[in-house]
Amino acid sequence: MDNEISLDTSQKLVFDILKFYKNICDKNGLKYYIAYGTLIGAVRHKGFIPWDDDIDVFMPRKDYIKLVEIMKNLKGRYKLVSFEVNKKFTAPLPKIIDTDTILIQQYDLYERVNLGLYIDIFIIDNAGDSYEEASNFYRESYAAYTEWFKSDLKLFLNDKSKIHSILGFIKRLPYKIKGISHYLTKFNEVSEINNLKKTDYVAITNSGSSKVDKNIFLASDFGEGVTLEFEDFLFRAPKNYEKLLSVEYGNYMELPPKNKQVSHHSYKLYWNNSEKKC
Repeated sequence: MDNEISLDTSQKLVFDILKFYKNICDKNGLKYYIAYGTLIGAVRHKGFIPWDDDIDVFMPRKDYIKLVEIMKNLKGRYKLVSFEVNKKFTAPLPKIIDTDTILIQQYDLYERVNLGLYIDIFIIDNAGDSYEEASNFYRESYAAYTEWFKSDLKLFLNDKSKIHSILGFIKRLPYKIKGISHYLTKFNEVSEINNLKKTDYVAITNSGSSKVDKNIFLASDFGEGVTLEFEDFLFRAPKNYEKLLSVEYGNYMELPPKNKQVSHHSYKLYWNNSEKKC
């Protein structure tokens, strides 16, 4: 393909997805919060981290479930891709994609659904009324996540030799036999177990991180949220966003060394056809 999309254009396109998502949430009374690198960008740069085009959001599961139903009935450029709407999508991290683009990832997991440029939705689940209870909940949720991960890994992995990849695949064979859908369903069931009650603690269950302390927070840390500027628009952020950023990144206001000022994504992005669109 010779129509690869530049970083500047990618930032404009993914920002349009974020504005679309915000509009859907605002119209329907759905709660969301900007997250991770997007949150750092808002606080440190009032917009994108200059070398990145990443957009992440947090969303309570009850609001996400409503979003699924809303998006099922919408036609147009932007599409929700998730296990709930397409069983061929075999990851627990929902995305809203721009269907005018084609995104080709170079990860160790299978891609069974065509993707475009996307924003990731990280789910907030109720976790318990004490830190200990929430920690136990997160460990159970992460254990289910790792079972899914083992079931979906490719035969040959990017950072392993062919011999090591084959030996690893043999070890993972029981997970392959039970199947990805089995483990995704199990992960969702474990993650949703507390959601019929209000709890003092919440957890980001689909972050893919083993670090308990980086994924458990007081529900009040999110609360109704506050508004922060991002590229001249206002978006909702967690009420205690300084705490969340400090837990995840340490001194988040300090720029990384020049050699680390690169995007952490591993993909190629193209237009769906050769016409230039913007």
